[in-house]
Amino acid sequence: MNPKKENGYKKFFRKFVRPYAFTILLLLGLNFLGLLFSLVSPLLTRSLIDDVFIGKRVELFGYILLGIAGIYVISAISNYFSGYISGKLNLTLFKNVTGETFNTIQFASLRKTQQMKIGDMLSRIMSNVNSAIQIFSSIFPGFVMSIISIVAPFIIMLYLNPQLTLIVMTPVFLFVFSSAFFGKRIKHEQRASLDKMASVHSFLKEALSTIPLIKVFGLEKWSQDKFQGQMNDYYNASIDVTKTSSLSGSVGSLIYGVPMVLLFAFGGVMVIQGSLTLGTLMAFMGYVGLFFSPISRLSHLWTSYKSSSAAFDRVNEVFELEQDGKGNEELIVKNGVVEFKEVWFSYDKRQILNGFNATFKKGLNYIIGDNGSGKTTILKLLCSLYPLEKGHITIDGQELSKVRKEDLRKSISIVFSEPYLFDSSIYENIHMGKISASEEEVINAATLARVHEFIMSLPQGYETEVGEAGLKLSSGEKQKIALSRSILKSSPIILLDEVTKSIDAESRRSINESIEHLKNEKTIIIVTHDMTEIEDESNITYLGQKMVQQENKLLTQINAD
Repeated sequence: MNPKKENGYKKFFRKFVRPYAFTILLLLGLNFLGLLFSLVSPLLTRSLIDDVFIGKRVELFGYILLGIAGIYVISAISNYFSGYISGKLNLTLFKNVTGETFNTIQFASLRKTQQMKIGDMLSRIMSNVNSAIQIFSSIFPGFVMSIISIVAPFIIMLYLNPQLTLIVMTPVFLFVFSSAFFGKRIKHEQRASLDKMASVHSFLKEALSTIPLIKVFGLEKWSQDKFQGQMNDYYNASIDVTKTSSLSGSVGSLIYGVPMVLLFAFGGVMVIQGSLTLGTLMAFMGYVGLFFSPISRLSHLWTSYKSSSAAFDRVNEVFELEQDGKGNEELIVKNGVVEFKEVWFSYDKRQILNGFNATFKKGLNYIIGDNGSGKTTILKLLCSLYPLEKGHITIDGQELSKVRKEDLRKSISIVFSEPYLFDSSIYENIHMGKISASEEEVINAATLARVHEFIMSLPQGYETEVGEAGLKLSSGEKQKIALSRSILKSSPIILLDEVTKSIDAESRRSINESIEHLKNEKTIIIVTHDMTEIEDESNITYLGQKMVQQENKLLTQINAD
């Protein structure tokens, strides 16, 4: 096994499975109890035939029947508790692992998570986790019980008749060969199937979130064809898994018939010759079934393991994602002075910032630049969403790479050009800015953002549902609610990324009034294309050659006047 993968299994076991070791042992105990009675049953059958039917020992008849009935009752009870405990263990592990997978993605490096499609992440969190946990909750206990189920009947058969035992054991190597061959093949095919399903999830997410665009541009047929094409790819990949699984099961059933033929061929002759009793032959039939069923099950478990192993690899890739860097120094913001010193940053081998220097102080600070010049990147770097390649970013002289991330995130609020709203009420979307805030504080923040009157005009007021991604609100209303959330957070530094770009004049005026109210208390950094919104004597940082030329031209014109 690959050492890296083996280490992944160890970590997974220690973190998620070991706390339920007693439950797994109890499950094995219940399964063993059921097996124990299965092992006794052929011996009772042997006694029933040889001692009662042939030997005419009628006094044993009632006891044997009572024993057989008792075996079925106890096995039924054992199977019930085994099924319940197994199902509960599966659900518990699924809940815990999906939660941890989601948390890992939440705290992973943004650069790494953005390399995964959302549908792919959904597939890993839900379906892949569900498959991966089967290794520990079902497949591993199944392996243990199968081994016990093989050894015990083998010992009993050796006791009954060593010669016949060795004869019926000869097909074992066929199961081993079949398992190795089909297991390797099915893992490769299952990984391809899982990847194709992740692509389907990703496309569905994109298509369902852009239905208005698809309708306006008449792309329904294009969207349908693309979805059908991806489903065809998934179908073709999955049909390979189905073929291999079916072929594996068919070959296993065929091999299973070999020992039964050998048993009747050689055992039948022994009965005719008188060297073997009929009851012993019937007991052998039971034990051959008990012996080869777990061997057949081992073959199935091996292919299941290979299938689940492909899912485990995809889940483990999430756990191995690079996490956000962690500092341990406390961040104390007094003056709110932000400095970028010789900052270099590239994305996908494309250089964005080359030795960028800038200072932002309390009040209004503007970043103006060409498209792709790195304006939004500067805001994300300040939030430590991306790691620096070279250079330093400080707040009041404190290096961001050394401070605690929770302190940094509490000190900064950001409103993006496309505001993020959850499918919840207006109140809850604002309240997220400060979970401990009172209703009065929420209303006060909405008032400062000039959106309280609009909210109160709605039939359900603050309890109005905004819809997925704020679909039920206009662009201006969404921006003002997002601004309310940032105001409620009451952080000393506020970042505004093109917040007035796609909104109406009235909303733009309201937002600018809110900014004007905050400028004396906060360090406000605004990314904008609109130079008419820039207040006099504001701190302005220009990015890109075009903007520098435009600024020089503007200064020349002012001097000429």
